[in-house]
Amino acid sequence: MDQSKILLESGTNEVEILEFYLGEQAFGVNVLKIQAIEQFDPARLTTIHLAPPSVMGSLLFRNECLTLIDLRVCLDTGDPRNLPAAQGEDDEDGETPQPLVMVLEFNDRRTAFLVDGVDRIHRVGWDSITPLSPYLNQPDTKFTGSLNINDREIMLVDLEKVVAEVLPGELAALAVPEETSEEMRALRGGRLIFLADDSPTVREMLLGELAHGGYTNVQLFSNGRECLEAVKALAAEAEEKDLALEGLLGGLITDIEMPSMDGLALCRTIRQDLGLADLPVIVFSSLINAQIARKCEQVGATDYISKPQFSSLVRYLDRYVLMREDALV
Repeated sequence: MDQSKILLESGTNEVEILEFYLGEQAFGVNVLKIQAIEQFDPARLTTIHLAPPSVMGSLLFRNECLTLIDLRVCLDTGDPRNLPAAQGEDDEDGETPQPLVMVLEFNDRRTAFLVDGVDRIHRVGWDSITPLSPYLNQPDTKFTGSLNINDREIMLVDLEKVVAEVLPGELAALAVPEETSEEMRALRGGRLIFLADDSPTVREMLLGELAHGGYTNVQLFSNGRECLEAVKALAAEAEEKDLALEGLLGGLITDIEMPSMDGLALCRTIRQDLGLADLPVIVFSSLINAQIARKCEQVGATDYISKPQFSSLVRYLDRYVLMREDALV
């Protein structure tokens, strides 16, 4: 079935989560990423020789060939599916179980994921989503948080991490080249950059890519709320020292999907509540499309760019951070 997108007002800190399941465990994904949900048709699948266990093959979807990933393998909830056997197995009611395919679009590409079924859409505030504990919030985790609905825990899946593990070559092609100019490295390294992203994988990856380009003074935050409090503290310090905040903080990079406070709400709060009209805020998200671009503009983002365009992100920082007059004095 096609997923009609439900528009939310920009910067309200709300999100719609589609609940799907693998076995008896519930998982969640942002509705904005979903292009379609339909029954799995083995006749449209072409297996790929020597593919990883989680990659079932290439699925024909509307005249386009998509990589089909078995999420229950990626998330360690079951063994790889045996398609011929699965087609002949019956459930308790004597009917053949029918897995579903979720077609998602993020990071400027479409990818298909096989799941056991879907339940419903939950409209919630990002502040109702619980971030992972520090023990679980590690670079190798495949989750970004959890949502409690009627005493059921729904784990939010870090699909960027899943795809990065399955298709690592695509990220390598977008890497930032090592900056060799000592003058440029000094300019970039002299500006403090705040980076808010709930994915440990993306934070560590971005930290390394920005460092390749010379942006080495980067402070990391796992959600928008933590980043906002740091901006407030730095703004208070600047006021106490009779300085412009932009003299202390070069710019801010933020994801959109984050527990506690999302990136759009963070940007809106910085502009409207804190009155920081000149602070460069770049939205770096896997969700960027025409609809999300309008939302970014509505909340006052300086610019926006789709993950994982790392090299372009460095150019954006140069444009909005280094070319500011106060950054060059």
